[in-house]
Formats: sequence, C-alpha cells, structure tokens
Amino acid sequence: VVVSGSILWRRPNPTNICSRREITMVSHSREHSRPRRSSASASLAVVAAALFTHRADLALATGNDSSTWDVKARKGRRIRVESTVSGVDGNIGSSSNSSHKKKVNLLVKYKSSLAHRRNLEIIESGSADHNWQSHAAAMSTISDTQHIAAVEIDALEENLDLILEEMLADDGIELVEEDFAMYKYPYNRIEKSEELHLRHNRNLQDQPTSNTTMIKDHRSLVEQQQYSIEQIQADQVWSLTNSRRNRYPNTPVGVCIVDTGYDKNHEDLPKSGLTGTNTGYGSAFVDKDGHGTHCAGVIGALGNDLGIVGVNPNPSKFKLHISKSLNNDGMGTASSVLKGIQGCIESGSKIISLSLGGGEHSEIFSEMYQDAYNKNVLVIAAAGNFGLFRDDYPSSYPQVISVGAVDRNGNRADFSNWNDQLELMAPGVDILSTTPGGGYGSLSGTSMATPFVAGVAALVWGYFPQCSNQQIRNVLALSAKSMVANSKGCNRRTGFGLIQAKDAFDMLDKYGCAAGGNDFDPPNKGAVGGCDQPLADLTALPPINTASFTSDSSGNGCQKLFLRMLTDGYAYETSWELTQVSDGEVLMTGPPRNTNFEDGTDYNRPASKCLEPGTYAFTIKDIYGDGITKPGYYSISLDGNTLATNSDFGSSETTQFTVSEPSSSPAGSSKWESLLFDDFGNGFGNNFYDGGVDAMYAGDKFGRNGLVVVKRGIGNGEIASIYSKN
Repeated sequence: VVVSGSILWRRPNPTNICSRREITMVSHSREHSRPRRSSASASLAVVAAALFTHRADLALATGNDSSTWDVKARKGRRIRVESTVSGVDGNIGSSSNSSHKKKVNLLVKYKSSLAHRRNLEIIESGSADHNWQSHAAAMSTISDTQHIAAVEIDALEENLDLILEEMLADDGIELVEEDFAMYKYPYNRIEKSEELHLRHNRNLQDQPTSNTTMIKDHRSLVEQQQYSIEQIQADQVWSLTNSRRNRYPNTPVGVCIVDTGYDKNHEDLPKSGLTGTNTGYGSAFVDKDGHGTHCAGVIGALGNDLGIVGVNPNPSKFKLHISKSLNNDGMGTASSVLKGIQGCIESGSKIISLSLGGGEHSEIFSEMYQDAYNKNVLVIAAAGNFGLFRDDYPSSYPQVISVGAVDRNGNRADFSNWNDQLELMAPGVDILSTTPGGGYGSLSGTSMATPFVAGVAALVWGYFPQCSNQQIRNVLALSAKSMVANSKGCNRRTGFGLIQAKDAFDMLDKYGCAAGGNDFDPPNKGAVGGCDQPLADLTALPPINTASFTSDSSGNGCQKLFLRMLTDGYAYETSWELTQVSDGEVLMTGPPRNTNFEDGTDYNRPASKCLEPGTYAFTIKDIYGDGITKPGYYSISLDGNTLATNSDFGSSETTQFTVSEPSSSPAGSSKWESLLFDDFGNGFGNNFYDGGVDAMYAGDKFGRNGLVVVKRGIGNGEIASIYSKN
C-alpha cells in the first residue's frame, strides 16, 4: 500500500496471503481506495509516482522555495543504502543496471531478532535458493533492538512484483518500506565573519585605527547571537546556577545531533567527551557542509571569550554525540537517518536534535520514535521552511517536538511551517554560529530554531535529572511565552509560543517534576503533540520550594556586588567579568555576551547574584588599553563599602574580595546544620518520624535528591522543620 505518499508494504494475515494485484493503494489525499493493476509496470508506476514526491523534496533541499520542481537537476545524484551506493537516473530509490534490470533500496522491519539475523546470514553468505533473498544485492543492520535493516534488491523489472510478494509472505517480516531521500533544512546562505575574532583581540592598541573602526561598525553582526540567548532567557539560568552552585547541582545530559557532522577542531566547540556514529558517510567529526557544525554551536559553543556563546557554554554540564547521517551536500536517506537515531539512543543521549526532513509518514520511523520516547529520550525536529500549512516529517510525529522559528522581535518568521503538531518556537532568523574551519556564519531557518530548543532542554534537564522526558517536554510548553491571545495560549501557527529557559527552570524549582504532569504507561501514550499535548494544572499543585532565589535577601546574609559605571565615547571597548578564585569559573559578565555598552551612559546595577562565602575577583577590561576616558569611571561596592574605583586602568584591572559566613543567626532562630546525606529513595528512614515512604519521598516533596538539613530547637515548630537546601 502507499501511505501518505511513502511506499509501504505490510505483510497480510498469513491465513489469507494475497498477491500484490489484490493489495489496494491508500493515498493520503484520498479517502477511497481502488484496485491496483496486476502487471509489474503498474506496480512500478506506483513506485515512480511516490518517488516523484521525493524528487520534489530534493529540489527543496537546495534552498529553492519555488513550487516548480527541477527534476532534471537531480539526475545523476548518488543515493546510498548503508554500504551500497547506486547511481540514480532521475529516480530516488532505484537505478538502472540495464534496460531490464532495476535496483530498489528498501527498509525492512523484522518481527524478531532471530528473523533479522537469519536473513542477514543468508544474504551475506549468498546461500539463498530461488527466493527473494537471492535477489538481495546487499543487506545491513540499522537497528538490532528494532530489527530494522536496509536491503538492496537487484532484479529484473518484471520480477519485482513476485519478489515483493515473497517478502510479504516471509513469516519473519513485519514491514517493508522504500528507503527515501532526506536532507537538511536550509533557508539562506552562510555569511562568513572573519572580523568576529577582533571583538576579543587584546592587542588592538598595536593595530591600525581602521581595525578599531571595523569593530564598532561590526556590532550588528556580533549582536546577532546574543539577541537569541537573551530572548530565550538562557543567560538568566547561567547567572542563577553559577551563583548558587551548592543549591543547584548539575547532572550532565547527553545531546545528540543528527546532521552533516561536526568540526571537532573548531576553537569554540567542545573537544572532550565526544562520541559519534558513522552511518556510511565517514567520520562524524568531519563536516564539509557546515550545517551540523552550525547547529552544534547553537547548542554548545564555549563560553571562552572567543567568537560566540551557545545555550550551554559550560561543556562539563552536557555531553555531545554526533550522528553523521547526511553527506557533504546535506543529503541522506531514511536508512542513514534511522541508523543515526539508533546511534543516539545507544550512546545514552537524552535529547536528539533533528534539523532535517524528507519523505512522508513512515511506520518504521513512527515505531522508532515510540521506542525512543519509551526509553526516556526527547526528540526535537524542525517544522520546515516553506511557510506553509503542511505536515513535514519527522517533526509531525506525535513523539517529536515540532519547532518553528521567530525573528529578533519575537515574531513568527514568514518561512516557518505550521500545522496541528507545531509545539514550540525559538530564534531562527540571522543566527550566528560556528562553521567548519574555525569560522562563523549566519543562517536562518527552523533548522537553527531546533538546536535552541534542544539546548534549553539540556540546560534545564541537567538540574532536574529525576524528571521524565514527558515532564520536561510539558514544562517547556507550559512555560513558553505565548504568542496568541486565546485561553489555551496555543495555536497551530506558533504552538505554545517562544521557549523560555528561566521560566521553565523556575517552574520545576517551585513545583518539582509534577509541573510536567503525570507519566503515562507506556510513556509514548502521553505524546500527543501540538496544542493537544496534555499539560499539568499548576493551580492544583502545592509548591515544594517557596524560597525566592531572586530576592536580595534570603535571610542568611545575602551579599551582592554592585557596579556603578559612566562610559566614555568608546563604550564598545569596555567589558567586565566576575569569577570565583577557587576554580576560575566565570559567574557573571558585562555587557551581556556579544553586545556592547552604550556610549556616555551611567550604569548602576548588581554585578552578581547573592554570593556564597568565598573569594571572588572582579576584572574590568578595555580592548584599546586606555581605560575609561574621564569623566567616565567605574566603581564596585559590597554591602555599601567601596572596593575599587578608577578611570585610568589601562588594559585591565582586577580587584579580589572575600565574602564571609554570616556572623550570627537571626534572633530567636537556631542554626541550620547538616545531619546526613541520602538519596531518600526509601523515604527518610529511621532518622525521622516521617509517616513512611509515601509521606516524605524526596522525589515528590523536594523535586531533587540531596542534602537535607534540620533545625534543632526547643519549640515543636522548630523540631518539625525540614528544609531542602539542594
């Protein structure tokens, strides 16, 4: 049968095996069915009709938004099925060896691993005896757990009907589908930026004046990345978690990018802890197209004062796995993408980012995504760049979060696809990121929006690792900034709205994983997608953490560093950072990354969140080396005491200071003290009269495991007080 334009053969009931001439064709655009012609030519006509759709998709993959498909331009493109490469003469999925012979590349799902292995052994040994396996030129495994393989059939054209009948009659085969084309989602060309490095050049006083002018004139390029980081509130999560590291411990989350590869030599990308899957296109850590490296920069470009910064600038807080499923032209096949996804799952990644598309609905893909969802994996995919109401795949599967794009003003990009499955929006216009060879460039598209959502999911999930994929998904939707005025805050043009990292973090911090609703059994039953995704009712949830971490005072002597600064006429030269001396970690910077201060402006603002006891260093810098021209100056203070003030600090000036433990507890209160560490998987045990496991299970009451402290005192209220510091 043909389902939604994708060629699919499902084995009929073994008690009533029918020939292909009795199988009806079901079209996505028709509600009725009609008998099929029995000849081989009729069958091939159906194949050709469906494959024409994929040729149209290939034309779109070139970035051409025209509705006229250039089929001839695709002639001669090479298509692979795992290790087999076939020359294509105008058709995707089949090729001509002679005037009467055809090669057809298929996806086959077996009913069991035993059937899978048996067929693989027969085909590899060449021991098949006058059955469909004797026409299989090659077979390779895509997924052992899902029993999926890629099979290349090489047979006379007039025998294809009989071969497919034999495959359907095979007791070990569940599904047979075409191995169709898939591709990256581009929208515009990369604009290279060689000047980007100049923003961080510490020796500009030795450069010609024209270079300094170039930096200032180039501010619009440097700001492109930062608008997106601030727009999704990622920087607010950094500031909070860096200033409260004891309160918010992190568990690194695995993120997998299925794309064109990754430039591991780029100075602005993580290099350690990388793993990869080679699906047949070479090393995962070579990217000659650039699309995959660009997506990787959005997720995790390093916070190293070079180039740009990603959603996760600290590489110790996430792990990257790269599946190279697209070739150097950004093209691939269903089999290569399936193998890449399988590699993601096997690597232990919790998040899969798919900035690609192609083909129509596939039962084999659908079952793969259901399996991933049931294994607590969150899959995120681009909605597509045609600006149309249409179902593109893989983003339109219920188990996949479909992502659209917004511009710097928060408006839906006109190229962003929309449909009933659209769930979230993210920045996708003029996104500056990493490119192969150590470069940087701008791209627009839902391909760029997708890694922003994947990056935010990793950023938030790492602090709430006990939550399920369903709960993280629902919290991202529930905390999104709605772009519509209806009661649900969601529609099929913009989904639940623009993703907001800090709001999602706060929601989980306040209500725990319950903010994401209850899990289903099996989990994929809770995957509906779009505006129908089942979200929790927060009004029915009791807060588990009522402490305000944004308050100036926590009751424990909160101390903040304050900065007063009057900039001169060259404010773009000035920047500052606050670090913790013990480990050198940067806690806060100014101006916000990849923006500039305004000329002649008086700034008076906090330069930190609440500082825990320890030693800190505040460093102010001037890239030209002449400080701040008077009457400009800077001044920092702690608890009203001035620590430093200056104008003529040259290239930089560093001031160290120490924050001490509070000298005393508030009157009438006892001191909090640590009694024990435990994960409290079985309640609080014999240490407390807690009413049992169900009454005080840490996962439900506190939203995270960790240190629990008890305040000892003489009053019953104090004796009963329990506080979760972590």
